[in-house]
Amino acid sequence: MPARRGNTQQKILDVSRTVFLEHGFRDTSMQMIAKEVGISAPGLYKHFASKEAIFSALVDPLIEGIRKIMQLTEKEKDDLFQRNQTEEVWDKEQTFSDTLDFIYENFDGMKLLICCAEGTAYENIVDRISDYETKIILRTLPTLREKGFSIPLVEEETISLMIRNQYRTYIEFIKNDFSRAQADEYIKAASTFFTSGWRALLGF
Repeated sequence: MPARRGNTQQKILDVSRTVFLEHGFRDTSMQMIAKEVGISAPGLYKHFASKEAIFSALVDPLIEGIRKIMQLTEKEKDDLFQRNQTEEVWDKEQTFSDTLDFIYENFDGMKLLICCAEGTAYENIVDRISDYETKIILRTLPTLREKGFSIPLVEEETISLMIRNQYRTYIEFIKNDFSRAQADEYIKAASTFFTSGWRALLGF
């Protein structure tokens, strides 16, 4: 009995994930995937038009998950600022825990995004996340000044570069295949380091 189309597509995705993780997107071909799946190249194209389409099918759900986490975090920070609970803004333990839960539930997919996406529309995902965070900071600082906080003026480019370097540091645990326990300790240490710097820079 021939395999159902849905079963074949899932097998293609499962096998493609492994191939992309081993070779990266750029060095993976449809022929390589077809061979590992055990079907012909024309047969593979019946399910996916390109390797880009396969990669997107693997990571798009994660992109949506990341977006929801960032939007929720932004709302929580805005609420704290509205209530003048600025000290609590620096308490990121729950945010990091929830984020790590998501990452380790989808670790292979996250590794695809972080380590294997060169040549795709996702290859600058970390910088795009950093730019989103930068926009939030630049939007928030004038509001805090209006509330009476003595926050020094900092160049937009300085904030942008610092945020990018911060996120690039954070993702090292994915690149290095840390266990969840190792990631917890690493993120706590990195957060302590960066939080101290931001508080010294911004003055609150």
